[in-house]
Amino acid sequence: MSYVELRAHTAFSFGDGAVSPQALVARAAELGYKVIGITDTADLGGAVRAKIEADRLGIKLIVGAELRVDGKPMAFIARDIKGCRNLASLITHARVGSLRSWSPSNRQRKRGLPGVSWSHVAERAEGLHMLTGPASGTLAQLVREGRRDDAERVIHEWREAFGGRIAVEVQRHRGCGDESALAGALVDLARSAGTPWVVCNDPRYLDDNSRLIHDMLTALRAGLDLDHATERGLLHPNGEWRLRSPEEMLEMWTGLEEGIEESARIASECDFSVRWLRPPLPAFPVGDGADAEEYLRVQVYEGAHVRWGSALSHNQRAQLEHELAVINRLGFAGFFLVMWDAVRFARRKNILCQGRGSAANSAVAYCLGVTAVDPVRHGLLFERFLSEARVPGPSGEYTEAPDIDVDIEHDRREEVLNYVYGSYQRDHSAITCTVQTYRAPNAILDAMRALGYPADLGFELSRRLHRFDPEEGVEKVRGALAERFGVDLTSPRGRAILTAMVAFDGLPRMRSTHVGGFVLSAAPLGDYMPIEHTSMGRTIIQFDKDDLDFIGAPKFDFLGLGALALVRHAFDSIEARTGARLELYNLPPDDAPTFAMISRGETVGTFQIESRAQIASILNTLPQVMYDIVVQISLIRPGPIQGNFVHPYTRRRRGLEPPTYAHPLLEPILKRTYGIPIFQEQAMAISSTLGGFSSAEADRLRRTMGNIRKKERLEAVLVELTERMVNNPVPEPRVSHEAADQISRELLTFANYGFPESHAWSFALIAYATAYLRWHFPADFYLGLLNAQPMGFYPTSTLIHDARRRGVEVRPPCLRRGDRFCTTEDATSSDWPALRVGWRHIRGVGTRTIDRVCAARDLAPFISIADAVDRVGLTRAESLQFARADAFGAWEPDRRRAGWEALRAVGDTLPFAPAQRDVYEPRELDERELIFLDYAATGICITGHPMEHLRERLRGAGVAGSCDLPDLADGQRVIVAGLVTVRQRPESANGTLFLLLEDEWGFINVIVSRTLVERYGDIVKFAPFMVVEGKFERDGGVMNVVGRRFRELEVEKLVHGSRDFH
Repeated sequence: MSYVELRAHTAFSFGDGAVSPQALVARAAELGYKVIGITDTADLGGAVRAKIEADRLGIKLIVGAELRVDGKPMAFIARDIKGCRNLASLITHARVGSLRSWSPSNRQRKRGLPGVSWSHVAERAEGLHMLTGPASGTLAQLVREGRRDDAERVIHEWREAFGGRIAVEVQRHRGCGDESALAGALVDLARSAGTPWVVCNDPRYLDDNSRLIHDMLTALRAGLDLDHATERGLLHPNGEWRLRSPEEMLEMWTGLEEGIEESARIASECDFSVRWLRPPLPAFPVGDGADAEEYLRVQVYEGAHVRWGSALSHNQRAQLEHELAVINRLGFAGFFLVMWDAVRFARRKNILCQGRGSAANSAVAYCLGVTAVDPVRHGLLFERFLSEARVPGPSGEYTEAPDIDVDIEHDRREEVLNYVYGSYQRDHSAITCTVQTYRAPNAILDAMRALGYPADLGFELSRRLHRFDPEEGVEKVRGALAERFGVDLTSPRGRAILTAMVAFDGLPRMRSTHVGGFVLSAAPLGDYMPIEHTSMGRTIIQFDKDDLDFIGAPKFDFLGLGALALVRHAFDSIEARTGARLELYNLPPDDAPTFAMISRGETVGTFQIESRAQIASILNTLPQVMYDIVVQISLIRPGPIQGNFVHPYTRRRRGLEPPTYAHPLLEPILKRTYGIPIFQEQAMAISSTLGGFSSAEADRLRRTMGNIRKKERLEAVLVELTERMVNNPVPEPRVSHEAADQISRELLTFANYGFPESHAWSFALIAYATAYLRWHFPADFYLGLLNAQPMGFYPTSTLIHDARRRGVEVRPPCLRRGDRFCTTEDATSSDWPALRVGWRHIRGVGTRTIDRVCAARDLAPFISIADAVDRVGLTRAESLQFARADAFGAWEPDRRRAGWEALRAVGDTLPFAPAQRDVYEPRELDERELIFLDYAATGICITGHPMEHLRERLRGAGVAGSCDLPDLADGQRVIVAGLVTVRQRPESANGTLFLLLEDEWGFINVIVSRTLVERYGDIVKFAPFMVVEGKFERDGGVMNVVGRRFRELEVEKLVHGSRDFH
C-alpha cells in the first residue's frame, strides 16, 4: 500500500500553514499521491478549494481538523456525512462555545486558542476517526513523563468513545533525536495496547520558500522577529515539516511499514463531499394548517394588487403563475418568504431598502416588495434569476439557489441584521466570511517585520505598492524603491524580503466579515459549517461566497448602501421642514431640470454617476430618460471599458456613426444599446438565437460572467458557442467564422464585471432619486449626503465646496443651534435653507462625548460656553476641538477667545487660561487661517478654499484656474494647480493614473501616463497640492489636462486626505 499523508496543514491553519489548499493538492498530485488529507487547526475553510483542485487532478481528498482537547492537540478525520457534521460541530464549539447562550461580550474568550473538552468530543465521535496528536499531544506527554499505565488507560478510554476508530499518531522528522525516541515509544505503546498506529509527517509547507513563510508567520504570531523567535526555540529546527513523497516516507519508515499501511487503510474508509456541508433551508413559520407555498401565493397576489391594481393583465398573471410554479417545484418558497419578512420588517421601521441584482427579473420579488423594478413592464427575463435549468450547480450535486441582494440604508442595517439573528436564532444563522489573500503591501510589511526592519520603513515601502500583487511588488522594490529607502537587496535580509514576497503570493492571510451575506438553516448551522467569532462581535461561517456557490448553500444578502441612507435623511429633512413626505418610487420619472443637470455633468454626490469617468461619459451621451441612466451605469464598468465599447457606444448615440451588427439577428437584441452588448441578458439571448443554446446552456454562460476569476470558464463556454454559431443551420444567413469570432471576443469582456440589466435598473432608480434631490432640494441633499458619511467618491470638504458653489449657505457646528447630525435652518439670502454642520464632524471628539452632549442638551439648552463645558464634562482637549470648530460661536464668535473661555471653564491650571478674566483682545484670524483651521477642526471648510490665498501668486506664474479651461483651445499648453481630492488608478487603465484637482472654482481632470507615474511617483501619489504642466484636451464637453511635468505646490500643512481608488 502507498503512504497517505493524513495530516497536512494549509494556510487556513492561520499562522501555522504556509501553502494554499490548491497548491498543496497540486503538489501532492505531482508527488504521486492518490489521496491527500487536510487537518487544519480548528478550520474547514480550505476544504472546498482543496476539493475543487482534487477533483480537477483526479485525486481523493479527505478532510479533518486538529483541535485542542483539554488544552492538547488531537486530530479528527471525517469518515462520512455524520462525521463531517460532527467535525463542523466540534470546530464551532471550539471557536464560539454554545451559540444558544452566545453574546458579543464573550467573543474574546474563545479567540486565539480555540479548544473543546474531551466530554464534548466523546459526544460527537460518531463518523470520525481519531488520531492521538503530535509530540505536544496528551499521549506523547504521558509517554515522555514515563506514565505508561496512564497512557494505556487514556487509549482505552478513547477507543471506547470512538468504537475502535483510533490510531496512535507517530511522527519522526530527521534531525530530531528526541522525536525519534518518542516515536519508538509510541509504536511500542500502541502494539501493547492493541491499537493501530499511523505515520504522519504533519507538513506545513512544500519547499524552502514556503518554509521561510512558515517561520515568518510563527515569529509574527509570537510578536517577534525571526532572530528572537529562533533564540526562543519557537521555529522548527529544520525543513523536515514539508510534504514528502510517498516513496520518501516509505524509505524513512523501512521496517515499520505497518504505520504506512495504516495511513492507507484509514484513507480508504474516509470520504468527503461538499454536499455534506450544505445546511437545510430555513422553514418560514406560516401558522397552523398552512404551507409555505400557499402562504407565498397569498402574499404575492396581495402585493400584485398593490403594485398593479385590482385588475391584473393576462401577462402579469401569467408571469406570476409561471414563477410560482418554478419556485414551488424547486422548493424555494421559504427562501422568498425569508427575504419578504426581512424587507417587511425594514419597512415597518421606516428603513429604506431595495432588492437588486438578478432578483429584479422576478415578478414575484417585485410583488413581494423586495425589488422595485417591474420586470413585466420592462421585459426582463425571469430565467436570468431562477430556472429549473439551473440544476445541477457547479459541484453537480444540488439545485443552485436564487440570489437576492437587498440594499439597506447603511446606518440602519444593524437593525435588520439583528432582526434576522433574532428571528432565526443565533445558532441557526451566521454571516458569510471573506478570505483576504496576500497582496504586495501586506506581503512586504509582514516580511520586513519578521526580518527585523523598522516598522516605519516597512510602512513607507508598503504604501507605495498598493494595487500590486506580490510578484509585481518585487519588481517595484527592485526597480527603485529599495535603493531610495536604503534597503540592501544584496544582503541576506534583503534577498529574503524578495523571496518571501513571491512566496506570499496567493496565500490566505486572514478572514473577515462579508458585507452582508447571511446563511440561515433549519437546523443548527454550526453542525454543517463551522462558525467563529469576529473581533467586531459577529459570528461568521468559515466559507466565503465562492465556496457557498460550489456547496450550493443559499445566501441571504443584506447589504449596507450609503445612497439609501442619503435619500432617507433628505426625505426626513424635507418632511420636517415642509410637512410633505417624498417617496423613493413616486418621484416624477422624467423631470426635465433633473436630466438637464445630469447632462451638464453636475452629479457630484449622486449615486453611481458621480465619478469622473461617469461624468466624462455623461457629457457626451447626454442622458434624457431613465433607460439612459440604466445604460450609463452599466457602461462605465471594467468589462465594457476593456472591451472598448465606451467610445463606439458614445459615437453611435451622438449620431456620429451608425450602429453595426455582426449578424442581422442581433439587431432586435442590441438595438437599444446601439449594437453594443452591455447586459448579461443580451449575451444569453445571443447564445440562444445564434448558437442554439438551450435555457440551461445559456444560464451556464451567464454563470461564468461577472468575475475575472471565472475567465477560464467563460473562455471555455465561448469556444463552444463559437463552434455552435458557425454550425447552427437555423440563423439566416448562416453565421460566418469572422462574425462568430467577433461576437465571442465581445462577450469575453463580461469576464470583467458586466451588469445584468435588472441590476442596472435597480441602481438607476436610486441614482435618479439622488439627482432629483440634488436639483430640487440641494440643502436637504447635502444634509443627507453628509449625514450618511462615510460613502461616495469625494471627501467631505469637496462636498461642502460643491454645496457652496450650488448656492447653499453652509454654517459651522453650533452647540446652541445645532445637533449631532447636520440640520437645516432658515437662510439669510437663498431660495433654500441653510445647512448647519453637525457635531459628529468635529475631529478629535468621540462618539461617547457626542452622546453626552446630546443627553445634556436634551435636558436643557446650553446657555454659555461654561454651561456646555460643565454639564457635558468636556476635557481640555475636547473643549479646544469645539472651539476650533467654531461650535461656541453663538456665545463667542472669536475662536481664540472661545478657546480661552472653555479652558477656564474646564479649570485648566496651565498659565494659558488664567482663573480670572483679563482684558484680552486676540488678533482676529485672517481668512487663510480660518480656512486651514476649518480643515484641521472638521475637514469641512465653510469660509473659503485653500487655493484662494495662493491665487495671486499662481496668476503671476501663469497658472490657470478651473474657470479658465473653457476658453482654452484643444491641444494648448497649460499650467494648472489645485488640491488633490481624488486619485484613481483602475485596472482597466493599464497603469494610467487619474487625478482630480480642486480649486476655488471647481475641478480639473488630470491624466498621468504610466511612464510618468513611475517618474514622478511620490508627487503624483501623495502630494496634497500639485502644479501640473501639460496639454489641454477637449472632447465634446469633457476637458482634461494630460500632464507632462508635476511638482508639489509648497503650502503649509493642510489636514486633508484624497480619496484614492485602485
